[in-house]
Amino acid sequence: MSNQTILVVDDDPQIREILSMALERAGFDAVLARDGAEGLHQAKSADPALAVLDIGLPEMDGLELAKAIRKHRPNLPMILFSSLGIRDLEAENALFAAYLAKPLRQSQLFDTLVTLFEPEMPRQAATKPTGKPQTDPDMAKRHPLRILLAEDNLVNQKLAIRLLEQMGYRVDLASNGIEALECIARQTYDVVLMDVQMPEMDGLEASRRINADYPSGDRPRIVAMTANAMQGDREMCLAAGMDDYIAKPIRVDRLIEALLEVPPTVKDVK
Repeated sequence: MSNQTILVVDDDPQIREILSMALERAGFDAVLARDGAEGLHQAKSADPALAVLDIGLPEMDGLELAKAIRKHRPNLPMILFSSLGIRDLEAENALFAAYLAKPLRQSQLFDTLVTLFEPEMPRQAATKPTGKPQTDPDMAKRHPLRILLAEDNLVNQKLAIRLLEQMGYRVDLASNGIEALECIARQTYDVVLMDVQMPEMDGLEASRRINADYPSGDRPRIVAMTANAMQGDREMCLAAGMDDYIAKPIRVDRLIEALLEVPPTVKDVK
């Protein structure tokens, strides 16, 4: 995903700075604009690979800017940055490749970028050794596990579920930490694949609650999943009571390795 330029148009200088830093961490170059007129100029001159537009721009809002950009750059993918729900914007759906909700979560931004630039990912993977493990459809039979996936991003939900189903596993789903706690209270799991940044209750707080509720250690193993692969993140997850750590985008070999570390206690999984 590196060496790509992304245009960010937002009238709030703090948000521009936050987005710029997040994009640079992900390997992109950021071009910043403060209003629609400047954003349109940069869209024409900077040749960005993607544009992130705030809905609430002065004079020319994000929707109007997107329509203006589309006239000059018909194939430029655009993301709308908005506090509105996606349903409120369905009428403009054809304009945008994705939506980012306010307040911005860096994991959501990274997940969206991975999705939009996914065709480029195999080029990076091709440089890695070819002998890495692939999904084994009989793994669930040999190593039965009851798995809970706690993840709020729809793209990541589908990816993780697809990978696990290819190994023969059935997966229960929670969309935030509160739902994860409710699921664990209802039934036994061997492992929770826990996204770190989720709405209502994040994965760190949910992990602390699980450890507090099951002080004897009679709890599922907790595997953190996070797009913020920064130094210190692993230590932060372990300090919250998590047992393992997987960086996004999920690698098949790393997921298999994490699952094999889980002692299977549920014997009736098919």
